[in-house]
Amino acid sequence: MVFSWEKVNPDGAVDPLPLPFSIIDEVIEDVLEAVGEQVDAIEKRKRCAEYEFSLQEAGPSSFVQVPGRIACAYVEPRGTARMAVGTSQGEALLVDTRKGEVVAHAHPFPESEPVTCVSLCSESAYQEIFAGPGIDAPTLPSPPLKLFAAGVNTPKILVYDIQKEAYGILLKPACAIQLPKPEETEETEVDRPVIEQLHTRGVYGGVHVVALLPDRTVRVFLCPLGEPDLEDEANVVLDTPIAEGDEDDEEAEHEAGGPEEEFAQAPQVNTAMFSLSLTQLAPMRHLPMPELDTITLMVFSPRPRDGAYGVGVSAGQVPTLCFSSSVESNAVLAHFIPPPTPLAAPAGLELDELLMKEIPKHGVLPDPEFTKKLQPRRRWSMPAKTSATAVSPNGGIFAIGGCQGSLALVNTATGPSLRTMLPGHYGAINALNFHRDRILVSVGADCYVHQYCMQTDTLLARHLSSPPPEPAVVLGATACQTMPLAVTLDSEGSLRLWDLKRGCKIARMSCEGPIDDPKQKADTEEDPEATVKPVIKLEQDETPKLLLSTATAFCAICMSMGANEEHVEVEGGAEDEGAEAPEADAEGAHSPAEAQDRSWLVFFDQVQVLKKLFPSLPKGDVAKSFEALSKEELAKLQPQGVPSTMEKATLLSKKKPPEDPAARARSPPSKPTKTRLMSRSRSKLDTSNIMIMKLTAENLRKFAAAQAAQQEAAGGAKKVASSFGSAGFARSATLNTADRQKAEEAILPHGVPKNWQVSVRKHLKKALTGKDTRQSRIQKRIDQLKKEVGGE
Repeated sequence: MVFSWEKVNPDGAVDPLPLPFSIIDEVIEDVLEAVGEQVDAIEKRKRCAEYEFSLQEAGPSSFVQVPGRIACAYVEPRGTARMAVGTSQGEALLVDTRKGEVVAHAHPFPESEPVTCVSLCSESAYQEIFAGPGIDAPTLPSPPLKLFAAGVNTPKILVYDIQKEAYGILLKPACAIQLPKPEETEETEVDRPVIEQLHTRGVYGGVHVVALLPDRTVRVFLCPLGEPDLEDEANVVLDTPIAEGDEDDEEAEHEAGGPEEEFAQAPQVNTAMFSLSLTQLAPMRHLPMPELDTITLMVFSPRPRDGAYGVGVSAGQVPTLCFSSSVESNAVLAHFIPPPTPLAAPAGLELDELLMKEIPKHGVLPDPEFTKKLQPRRRWSMPAKTSATAVSPNGGIFAIGGCQGSLALVNTATGPSLRTMLPGHYGAINALNFHRDRILVSVGADCYVHQYCMQTDTLLARHLSSPPPEPAVVLGATACQTMPLAVTLDSEGSLRLWDLKRGCKIARMSCEGPIDDPKQKADTEEDPEATVKPVIKLEQDETPKLLLSTATAFCAICMSMGANEEHVEVEGGAEDEGAEAPEADAEGAHSPAEAQDRSWLVFFDQVQVLKKLFPSLPKGDVAKSFEALSKEELAKLQPQGVPSTMEKATLLSKKKPPEDPAARARSPPSKPTKTRLMSRSRSKLDTSNIMIMKLTAENLRKFAAAQAAQQEAAGGAKKVASSFGSAGFARSATLNTADRQKAEEAILPHGVPKNWQVSVRKHLKKALTGKDTRQSRIQKRIDQLKKEVGGE
């Protein structure tokens, strides 16, 4: 039955519903329309950048598993590829983040004493000595990189020279700094490390070593640089043969001697040059000083952009600044540490006596006669207690964050003096970090991440750290110095990668999973054909605890926290570790959790991460290419997320339906091309272009005709039709091509694929002829068995 439809004006149409039901219908329609609009608005909002709908995920590029707990870690503020790590098992490790491996290690203290403070210094320079008129001073090389380590009980700071040898990196004992013994008071009854925080800064003629002691005083030592190597003896093979027994003697000597004997022949520093008092760190005059665990020191030197010590006339006149603050006080102190005095001959000598004086050696410094006390040059009272501090890599800007969200900037090169107050957070500022001297990144307890421009003192961007409605509190942040990238860490252990130039979030970072670095290769000793990438599998409590940034990679320190929670310290400082040795149980064995302590250094190579996130990024210098792109160009390079259901439906509606078989049969045959030959070889199960057949009257008529033809074929008639409307006719000699096409068009439904027609036609032909069908083979087998048995 065919219905005829008419167009009716909806305004003039009569509502067939009675009066109360029509009102209810209108109300329901209004409600559904309003709900649909709200659903569309929610879906649109969830697909914005705030909800991280299309945010990609980046995996680690390399990792280092460290036995024991990591007690302290240090990276140089100017962003090099080196990192120093101190462990609870008494190891001081030097890690190359470019390779993602430990290149050197040492046991500074006896009996595996934990290393609580480490530091690196490569910014010092030798002083030039005037040898006389007409005598050119020798060209001095750069001093070797130095590694500083301090333990829990040994009152020393051990200094190593990091030297590159033919077979690798060597840690050579360079100097030992003797710490003063703390005075026995009621507060020092509890065992504490001999040093709370350790900071180093290279100067013109030595290294300033700043140590916070348990008696709340700060001692400043001047570490000598050592005599320069005027001849490069690295990679030189000795001509003298090694006598038999030399190696055994060296091993025996190494076993007999410990760290004390290694540093016995090294220079000793016994007296501190300066002593700093922190009594003014109290909020008010009559209030007590803050606790030792809450004090933070920042040691730096203001330098021009891309400058270095020892370059220029005024390079030796730059002082070292020491800013101290506490989370229990709103006071901030600024101390000035004078640079070393230039080497000069004593005054009042005659010419003959002056000529008899020996030229002092480079890199050798005498011990000072006494320790000078320094008073603070500046003291600021902030609006609230200080919760976070940071200094720019060039030392020109010092940032102070408060527990109530206030943020202040201090100019260190001009005074120092208070520069400005920036619009802060709605909660406490948990971390601050600088990208060069251009952008300041701040994270707070209000779950927001801020980016400030240091040239205009304005807020550039403000975003939530994680998707709403319950974002996590941000605990830490670190910024790269080579490209505008930063990583934040929240309270749930999640990492986010930020683009500081365009002010947006570009990726989630996971510390678990396969290594993405193509340089990482599988172990080929057992299986040369193995291509399986190494996989990082962390325990449930092994979450990221600290973020660090070097010139090549971001580093996340992952480890579990036991009952006695240990904090990882940056800048060489260390908090109270409990210092008590783990107690043994009744049988004298430690707990299994302690025996299995481990830590992870997970590295995210910045170049590899960008290549994975943006595969079509121009090759060459990835950092310059990334910085040159605009926000729109970067969005085009980034792979898009999964399309929504509405987008899929829109794409499906634009897709063309398959061609009508009747129209295809009427079209003249064409020569087979390479594409067609390839399509014929595809599997018969390829139904990617199959669409649902329309249930129309015409198709129903064709299905009925096909079923009638099938019934006639089953009854033994000559006219044959295929099942399921595949238009498979037996090629009868009585029918010509035109009649056959008309018959096929009569029973062929629209939308049935051609490969199904061919398949059904073949099976139908076998069924009619009785050749090689399953039923015929079974019947033949039954007849054969009857003959063998001889009965029915």
